[in-house]
Amino acid sequence: GNPRRRDLEDMKTTSRRKRLSRPEAQAQTREHLVEAAKRLFIECGFAGTSLRDIAEEAGYSQGAFYSNFPCKEAVLLELLKRHVALEDDEIETIVADRNHSPEQILAKLEEWLTRFEKARDWSVLTIELQLHAMRSPSFAESYAAVWMEHEQRVALMLRRMFERLGQTPPADVTPIAAGLIALTNGLVVQQSAGRPTYISATIAMFLRAVLTLGAE
Repeated sequence: GNPRRRDLEDMKTTSRRKRLSRPEAQAQTREHLVEAAKRLFIECGFAGTSLRDIAEEAGYSQGAFYSNFPCKEAVLLELLKRHVALEDDEIETIVADRNHSPEQILAKLEEWLTRFEKARDWSVLTIELQLHAMRSPSFAESYAAVWMEHEQRVALMLRRMFERLGQTPPADVTPIAAGLIALTNGLVVQQSAGRPTYISATIAMFLRAVLTLGAE
């Protein structure tokens, strides 16, 4: 049988034993649907994944899907929101630490960026998001709102870095932030098993170059 389905059945059995409340059960169903959608979007692409596929992969009916999401796009947007919130919080934690010098912060950021070398799944999803936003005006509006907020938080991180160094940014930090995000995702997508990965080193070099320009 399908090992994922068996795992889901085991989880459902455990849930019944714990007697989840209705809100808890609904939250669990929603989580299963999101994770199933993520796997399928990565494996098959957004266009190649149907609403029925997501429901079946998660072990639920289409009715359960509609009880949690109005459409496939809503799940895609949920994945985006979750990822950028986590990413932004992690960056904020590093940059806001007043016990670290700017050089230590750069070292911490480089250490954090090494995880992108193993995060190809997210970057594949990012491409799916961007392609679908180009084809769907309704989705593009929601996508742009979330992505712009993400860029602004990264821009704030850069502004704080310049302040800590007592420097003036060489340009508006918003396009610098956009370039940093695009460079990170692009490098992850381009990497392959047959070549070395330079993601964290390249991003760190980009950051150091931008900060050096601010010192001139």
